Amino acid sequence: MSVLITGGSGFVGTNLARHLLEGGFEVVVFSRHPERNPRLGGTRCRIKKGSVTDIDSLCSAMDEDVEAVVHLVGILVETRGCTFEDIHVQGTRNVIEACKRRGISRLIHISALGTRRDARSRYHQTKWEAEEAIRASGIDYTIFRPSVIFGREDKFTNLFATAIRLSPFVMVPGNGKNRMQPVFVKDLVKAIHISIKKDDTRNKTYEVGGPDKYTFDEIIDCIARVLGRRRIKFHVPMPFMRVGAMVAEALLPVPPITRDQLLMLEEDNTTDESTLKEVFGIEPVSFEDGMRTYLS
Repeated sequence: MSVLITGGSGFVGTNLARHLLEGGFEVVVFSRHPERNPRLGGTRCRIKKGSVTDIDSLCSAMDEDVEAVVHLVGILVETRGCTFEDIHVQGTRNVIEACKRRGISRLIHISALGTRRDARSRYHQTKWEAEEAIRASGIDYTIFRPSVIFGREDKFTNLFATAIRLSPFVMVPGNGKNRMQPVFVKDLVKAIHISIKKDDTRNKTYEVGGPDKYTFDEIIDCIARVLGRRRIKFHVPMPFMRVGAMVAEALLPVPPITRDQLLMLEEDNTTDESTLKEVFGIEPVSFEDGMRTYLS
């Protein structure tokens, strides 16, 4: 069976591609910049260059033997000519249309925990619009809504690990009480793999989190503990963070943090569902144990 992965050269995409190859699948990696990930060079993946904003490149990448598509593409920061609407909404509509043109009837979509109709952030609002387009498409779908995903080469734990290594202080936006439920990337890609073949996951939406819920402060402490360090947390009030984010958005092509991201950080990002264990039979790896496989 051949599977096409949009955003296949990214953090989750690379892990998924390797896992599917090990499971006997043929893998087509679809990416704007596949050359930026040398780890794909040593695999048996077929590489297709293109963008979800270009429906012709999508159709071209969907070879005759492609039977399923895993749609991973998403952005956390808008840039000029690359908005949430462009990527999340229109990009997903293009994936749906390309699947229909090529006769592909199985679509796995990676959304985000917190996605809902009345979301505060534009990120979550546009993720909801993408989900709605998929639900109305007539294509057999499975939607995953993971909490923050961690693993080797992620842009979350590694960012704070670098800060912890370099400074005795760690800046925390807000009061540090917002909760997250980090999910190990290897657990997520196992669930995606299973869902491709598991018929009773069709036309369902799953919230996915790890085994434990942590406050932001506890996440920083956990990363520091894995590194064998102790660090002082410096809490920056949200009003100051919003001013800084507004200035960064005005001056930088890719701001390190945005006002939309701060809206998300003011909310808990957890779920009461035990999807990995109950639906997919996966015993999820804890946050600390997962980080010890690559940080220490």
